Amino acid sequence: MAQATPTQTQAVTKKAALLPAPVVALMQSLVPDCNALLPGDITPEQFRAALWLELTGRPSLHDCSGQSLRECVVKAATYGLLPGRDCHLLPFRQGKSGGRVATFVPNYFGLILALERTGKVAKAFAHPVYTGDEFVIDYLADVYKHIPAVTLNKPPGPLRFFYGCVRLKDGTTHIEVMDEAQVDAVRRRAPAHDAGPWVDDYLMMARKTALKRVAKYVRLTPEQYSMLTDDDERERQDIPLDRHRKNIVDLFGKEPDDDPVAQAKPAHARTTPPDDRDSAAWETLRAHVDCADLPVEVLERIAAALSPLATATESEAHALAGEVVDWLSKTEE
Repeated sequence: MAQATPTQTQAVTKKAALLPAPVVALMQSLVPDCNALLPGDITPEQFRAALWLELTGRPSLHDCSGQSLRECVVKAATYGLLPGRDCHLLPFRQGKSGGRVATFVPNYFGLILALERTGKVAKAFAHPVYTGDEFVIDYLADVYKHIPAVTLNKPPGPLRFFYGCVRLKDGTTHIEVMDEAQVDAVRRRAPAHDAGPWVDDYLMMARKTALKRVAKYVRLTPEQYSMLTDDDERERQDIPLDRHRKNIVDLFGKEPDDDPVAQAKPAHARTTPPDDRDSAAWETLRAHVDCADLPVEVLERIAAALSPLATATESEAHALAGEVVDWLSKTEE
């Protein structure tokens, strides 16, 4: 076996010195196992190079727990996303302990890649619409048109809204429109809503938000669905406890009565319904809370009705359950 020359040894030493020894050891032990998780269009060499650049380019990751870094790397390999290009490993400070944890966050382009890998999507994108753009949506006639003002040799005016679009290979097109208030509601759920990508790259984060909403029309693989739900849950669960308490006071005029940790838990994570929600209507709503065949607005109304903080009546539950059945009947036809 040929021995490394002094020059080669020096180069390897300098490169390894860019990362703390525990991080280097973790990556060396983990990356070989991740190779088996990668899809066919990503080579182990590509993944290793992308991971190395992400870790060296974000020194704050070096202080994150080894377990959180391990989970991020495994998720990136499982979902087939290259760190730094299709996803990011972002450090977050953990509660009062002050420790840092690494968090896996797919970006806009990673979401497009995941949709394309389903084999069902011909095109997926999201864009802002400005005053002066030509934009037409006719859901009943299946007419969709967006011509940016700049391509018409006109200066774009103020931002109007964002939209996400998915065109399936059978020609079906789905579009979801979100105004700035709806996008901002998502932004406020993020722990770093006043810093980081929501400030540095607001347009791309808003486009990702709109694309995630319309992506629910696509039948995803279990892994892809898990990636989307993980990202949604991260946004909901990362609400700081102090901000959650303030929201409760603002809405209901009093502090939460129960354990603050349990109160801070997102509504969809509380699976035990109140005793008076055991009728067939409530069972129908619970059975379809994540149904991919239902429109996003119906899913949002179901989630709101099932929230332990909601005050929906039995008659309202029956009406909403009737809508669910109607939608599913149309899908079967």
